[in-house]
Amino acid sequence: MLPGFINDDVPAGLIDYQPDKTTLDKAKELETSFKYRRKALRRYPLRGLYLIHPQGVLNATDNGPLQLWLLHSNNVNDEQRQGLTLKLDAVVDWMQAAGLTVEYKLLAEADLHTNSLQGWEIDLLYHSGMVLAGSVPYWWLSTTAEDQDYQHTINEIKNQRMLNQVSFVDFGAAAPSHAERIFTLCYQAIKNSLHSGNDWLELEYLHTQLEQDELPCLSHLLKQQVHQQKLSLSHDISHLKLLQIAQHNPASHAREALYLVSSELLSKSVKQARYPWRRAFIQSLVEQWNWSEEKLQQLDQRDYAANKRCFELIGESCHRLLKQMTDFAREHALEVDSQLAELKKCYQLRFKPAADVIDCLPKQMRPASNSDRLFLHRFQNHSDWFISFQLLQKPTDSALFRHESLLHVLAWAVSNQILSRSNWLSVNDQLQKVSTNTVVELSQHVFRRHLADSDLFTHSNAATQPESIQQIMLISNLERQASDSLSQQGLQLSSKQNDPFNYTSSRQSLVLSVDGLLLSNTGQWHSFALNDDHAPLELLIYLLNWQPSSLTQENISGWCPTPIFGQSITQRLNSLTAQLCRHYQQFPQHGRLLLNYAGRAYSLQWQDNQADYTRRPASQDLWQALAENRHVFTPSALDNYLDSDGLFNYLLQKQASNSISVFIYLEQNTIICYLIDELGNLIRQQFQHLTESTLVAHLHKFLSEIKNTRQIDQLRFYRLRREKQGWQRVALATPAQTRGYLPITVTMTSPALDAECTVLCGQKSFRGRADEPALFSQVHKLVLSLRQQKQHYPIYLNSLIFADGSSQPTAVYMQQKYRLEQLFNPN
Repeated sequence: MLPGFINDDVPAGLIDYQPDKTTLDKAKELETSFKYRRKALRRYPLRGLYLIHPQGVLNATDNGPLQLWLLHSNNVNDEQRQGLTLKLDAVVDWMQAAGLTVEYKLLAEADLHTNSLQGWEIDLLYHSGMVLAGSVPYWWLSTTAEDQDYQHTINEIKNQRMLNQVSFVDFGAAAPSHAERIFTLCYQAIKNSLHSGNDWLELEYLHTQLEQDELPCLSHLLKQQVHQQKLSLSHDISHLKLLQIAQHNPASHAREALYLVSSELLSKSVKQARYPWRRAFIQSLVEQWNWSEEKLQQLDQRDYAANKRCFELIGESCHRLLKQMTDFAREHALEVDSQLAELKKCYQLRFKPAADVIDCLPKQMRPASNSDRLFLHRFQNHSDWFISFQLLQKPTDSALFRHESLLHVLAWAVSNQILSRSNWLSVNDQLQKVSTNTVVELSQHVFRRHLADSDLFTHSNAATQPESIQQIMLISNLERQASDSLSQQGLQLSSKQNDPFNYTSSRQSLVLSVDGLLLSNTGQWHSFALNDDHAPLELLIYLLNWQPSSLTQENISGWCPTPIFGQSITQRLNSLTAQLCRHYQQFPQHGRLLLNYAGRAYSLQWQDNQADYTRRPASQDLWQALAENRHVFTPSALDNYLDSDGLFNYLLQKQASNSISVFIYLEQNTIICYLIDELGNLIRQQFQHLTESTLVAHLHKFLSEIKNTRQIDQLRFYRLRREKQGWQRVALATPAQTRGYLPITVTMTSPALDAECTVLCGQKSFRGRADEPALFSQVHKLVLSLRQQKQHYPIYLNSLIFADGSSQPTAVYMQQKYRLEQLFNPN
């Protein structure tokens, strides 16, 4: 079966069409068993098949979609029309498999009389379409003068009855594009130019179209060219646009644009042109324009400098057209604010990138990779790195690119396909801080990031969403080495002292600088360099400012040239970066990470898109640090090097706003209780001479009152176990209410340790200071007397109230409860 065959019920048969021998031979190549049988039909169901190439044949860089129009008679019913739709779908799929992008339109004769086609679509058919088979448009029978009253002219031709009317079809009069269509064309042209840089001629044409009140249809201009017996390629859409530009504006840039998209390098000799007809036509145009040989040589240079100049001119055209579009949309009251904002953002990203962005040409405009020799320089009295094709003698010599960051320079060269694996790179660092081997190995790491395959994303999501990190590469100690002083002592990382951030007993950091590249969701690479004494901490702040909501450990890579310690430094930095990102992704609004660096304790926190790190007091231990939240839920995480057995971070997995979690861990005769409150505070308390069920019942009663009073959503209890594979927890059921214990309530004027307090024991109350042992001894004696026994009887606090009305986290209540119960039970 031939491509597109559905079944024999699908309408077949095109009026005035009979395949020639060449067509039949091609059909047999596709299907050897194919046999053509001519069949005469009384009425042909199909009227015409038309192929439209919107960009024309002169544009060698265009890979836009073709259009296929199929016109059928009014006798085709709905079921047959559905069959034709299936047939067109199959044909389009077959053409797509062959590398052609095709869109189709299925039309009935009646559609031509009901304004189903807009005037600009008809114009497109006339100036860029061809009749593959079937009826020819009546439009070709009229002159440009007669087109002024098109319908009257066509009616007269029909009334003369000198033509077989089934051989012709009336699609209607062409008309200029309406305002919405013009805006859409401008939008698409700028998007294409920003993405690939190959719509320069279209930009110039649309600029002319917006500048003039109304331009004639391109089909009108084409018919003029035909009647003047111009060369067939002068009918091409690209040349028609050039002619229309030249009628109203200087056409120098438009001519260059047409020459560039043709991909014909006329200054270079070729034995056999790929398309001789196109080369000959472009040659004739160049002669008409009186271009010099030097002009051709300049345009035929497709190196970085030439392509950069061309793209800058395209940027100027984009900027000019974008300004016109804004005025045009306002004039015609178009609701296109989001599209304009998107284009402005894309333009800003492409032509006015941030200083840290690796500036590169669109992928299609980058020069082809070669094996040219490259030179990398840094001079004695200059901090910048220079890259060039020739040896430089001084900083003022012309270079391809320069930047103070070596990583930035290499990334720029790789992104623009100037540096590849086939180039020979000579390195000359007069400051003698970076060796050739280091540069070579660094280049290999940059190659692995596939920068040459990256490009700015110009789709609407990338332009309108906030920038976020997709990948990151971290380079430690590129120019500052920590190994010199350490190697003199013969030190190496040991199993006990294996933290590169706190190395040996002196707790010094082995990380002196961090350079990096990161890929954002816009498709752009950014570079950064952190060189102060807290480079790893500055790195974490830098990442938080990017809000790393999607960065995963798989997309974090690194390298460190430091001898002996390099691999350990890389692993340490990568793992800490990944841990921070995981914690941020779980709590993006606010959170903190506790870690030690260079022998000092730090807290790194973020809130409301602001991030910073602070040094914790030397006297503060981890438990104190984890229980200091008083006002806002602040979820915490510990650097894994501070959490040797993983218990802290395992418990902190249950921290949640407006939730209390209690963990019970049995260790011989001691019960250890861990509590995480509604603000993320984590505390630890120990109990002896108690069963698990008794403790859980007491805690549940005490905490339930706090939960209800403060309207906390959730109170959960867990049993904690340590197994070979790590920590495990099991949820505990809500315990039954215990009886037999005398209810005791303490009211304190404030959470201060020496605050005035009232102890209510049954109907009797006691007053004193909350740190006065004698007060609690009276209560203890009362309880023993009520129970009529002298032996030890434990007293538990059922309720705690702060009379000053201050809002205290549950952890404070638990700490006070624990302290007061020790005063109640001194033995």
